[in-house]
Amino acid sequence: MILKPQSELESPAFDMVLPFLLFQQWATVAAATNDNPKTVPCKASSFTDPVIPGAKVLSIKAEERRNFDIPAVPGLLEPVTDLNFCDVQMYLTHPGSNDKVLVKTWLPLTRELWNDRFQAIGGGGWATGMLDLSLGPAVATSYSASSTDGGHPVDYFSADWTLNENKSVTWDLLQNFGTRSLADMIHVGKSLTEQYYSQKPRYSYWNGCSQGGRQGYAVAQRYPDLLDGILAAAPALRFPALTMSFLWPNLVMKEMGTVVSNCEFNWFAAKALEECDILDGAKDGVIGDPETCTFDPRTLIGQKLECSGIEIEVTEAMADVVHKVHEGPTTPYGSNVFPSLTHGTSLSTFVNATTNPDGTRTLNDPGLDVFARTVLLRNSDTYNVAKLTPTEFWSLWVQTDEEYGWIMDGDNPDLSAFRDAGAKLLSWHGTNDDIIPHKTTNKYRQRVERELGGAKAVDEFYRLFLAPGVKHCGFGNGAVPKDPLETLRDWVEKSEASDTLAAETRSEADELVTRNLCRYPRTLKYLGTGDVNRASSWSCVGGDGDAVLKNGEKTRDEL
Repeated sequence: MILKPQSELESPAFDMVLPFLLFQQWATVAAATNDNPKTVPCKASSFTDPVIPGAKVLSIKAEERRNFDIPAVPGLLEPVTDLNFCDVQMYLTHPGSNDKVLVKTWLPLTRELWNDRFQAIGGGGWATGMLDLSLGPAVATSYSASSTDGGHPVDYFSADWTLNENKSVTWDLLQNFGTRSLADMIHVGKSLTEQYYSQKPRYSYWNGCSQGGRQGYAVAQRYPDLLDGILAAAPALRFPALTMSFLWPNLVMKEMGTVVSNCEFNWFAAKALEECDILDGAKDGVIGDPETCTFDPRTLIGQKLECSGIEIEVTEAMADVVHKVHEGPTTPYGSNVFPSLTHGTSLSTFVNATTNPDGTRTLNDPGLDVFARTVLLRNSDTYNVAKLTPTEFWSLWVQTDEEYGWIMDGDNPDLSAFRDAGAKLLSWHGTNDDIIPHKTTNKYRQRVERELGGAKAVDEFYRLFLAPGVKHCGFGNGAVPKDPLETLRDWVEKSEASDTLAAETRSEADELVTRNLCRYPRTLKYLGTGDVNRASSWSCVGGDGDAVLKNGEKTRDEL
């Protein structure tokens, strides 16, 4: 699939949510040979209630779908056409919860169409699952697959479902969203697959990005023996804290009394790229290793730029704002509590500030305060993110961790049970992710190393790949992983663990750009000769991960 340039997208909202949907399209694999061509009829009476710990089946509906199409998402997804599958819709409940959860399972219609494998698919934003949009690509590549709504509306941007009519928190639905519905979906999907084909899946996988990435990690931590392999990209590991971090740029600008517009933030990002692009050995429009980039926005004081036809001179106050925003949420006592986006990454996702014709600046609501506004403050009519004080911000931050981290985080570093189950976790994260800082994944990986014996030991079951220049689940100037699920399958099924992850994109001139992304903590370096657009001109250099873990030393990215 060829991704269109960012400029061709029809709505900036695509930046936030729909890149999650790309992920399933990259998981393209060949179907396995099947010996038994028989399936049971695709009707409700063919299926018995699966055993789901802590849940009760309410109803089962099954219907054949032939020549079924999933429409394209303009600028993002190609259409999926002519699908033939058995559509099984199961509703279940958790006694005492009064919830009604939908689990959709699509089963390739004939035995010949199935590759003997099951795929559980994650959600995005505030949606536990994406249902048809994610199921289509999985079935098109011969998997049986399941997705769930978690018992609440499938809405990526709204968290209204987290509140009852009296504004009390719907803790049962939050538990579904956090972890419970994920296990339910896997139990249901594997059981229905076995009943339909009269054979258990030979292998079962997870596939998700962003929220779906967090979910994959949560499954590894809490349900370690349910799956053989987990593909989890750009994970929102500390989801409540992440959503609070979205408010940091506004708080900095309000506290420092200087508003920096989106145009100006983008200019600073371009300047960082201009300075640090060459550090990997080649000018290719990508900062190869953001940790080597020591860009200081304060060196640009006095330079001029143009926004909306207005010439602007960079002031000390503007540069200080950019510097502090890129430090990430930091307490008044100097303690950094959440990683920042890297220099060269656009902050326009988090900022909604404009320069008026008279030169004045307006700080607008960025629209990303869903968690604080809805969950913490119960849709308070008096809440205004633009007026949030530092005291209020830090009070909400503490409340976030104490009340909601336990139910929605996916950052427990003890993966020993997952390791002992023989399962594999493959993860990747774009270094220009403009929503979830890639450092959150780096830090988690390093915590796992300290917990479980160092980098080499952890590499036996958990590998991380960073994608330089790639934004959230895709886009950006960098090469995007091309077939990560196939790489995971080779690891799980053939014990072939890869040190690189094949990736590609297209340049502004529409030329194919390829890279072999490096196993963390190694980074890409240009060899000094050859076409910079070809993976063969680059090598992986640096770090033996164990070196940073000896003698109880802290890892370089530890919070």
